[in-house]
Amino acid sequence: MNRPPARRTGGNPFGAPLYPVVDAGSFGDADPGPTLTALGAAGVRLAQLRGKELTSRDFLAWVRAGVAGGREAGVSVIVNDRVDIALLTGAAGAHLGQDDLSCRAAREILGEGAILGLSTHGEEQVRAADSEPCDYIAIGPVFGTATKEDAEPVVGLAGVASARRATSRPLVAIGGIGPARMRPVLHAGADAAAVVSAIAAPSPGAAGEAARSLLRAAAA
Repeated sequence: MNRPPARRTGGNPFGAPLYPVVDAGSFGDADPGPTLTALGAAGVRLAQLRGKELTSRDFLAWVRAGVAGGREAGVSVIVNDRVDIALLTGAAGAHLGQDDLSCRAAREILGEGAILGLSTHGEEQVRAADSEPCDYIAIGPVFGTATKEDAEPVVGLAGVASARRATSRPLVAIGGIGPARMRPVLHAGADAAAVVSAIAAPSPGAAGEAARSLLRAAAA
């Protein structure tokens, strides 16, 4: 199999064992910049913006504000699903699902320097993702989650361990992860934990404190 490089720049893109997903469904459509600033101050270096409920026009404006705020805070911003909006806003890259554009197509659009992630839900999909030009692979949901109505069946910690054996790419676990589950998912083989509801908070400061709590739990 001719396996393409993960990235020409190489390395683990997370920068920390925490990968927050700032969801407009939880945070609203206000400027996400202050939240990214707070996350950056807590030690986060890569965050995803997700806005499935927003119109394309509103999502573009929301991401544009988030990218600007993230740049000032030292946080690279990944856009969920929308490669076009990642390109228009100058985001660091895009996170793709199984039904989105392929990583190869996204790479053609965004270029070699972009960070591309791909969601998987089991070992077979992980092995398929391992042949794609992505920078990291997401596995989940690890635990039950209420943040996605159409969530796949849970894979559990065994699914994380199976994914780790199937790929040497940077691996992020997602789904139902809070402070008490940080160490278990990292011990199972994940390089980072993606969290949605665990950092959803009524203020940027509270989101930053939630991130600090998660990072403390990861280091415990």
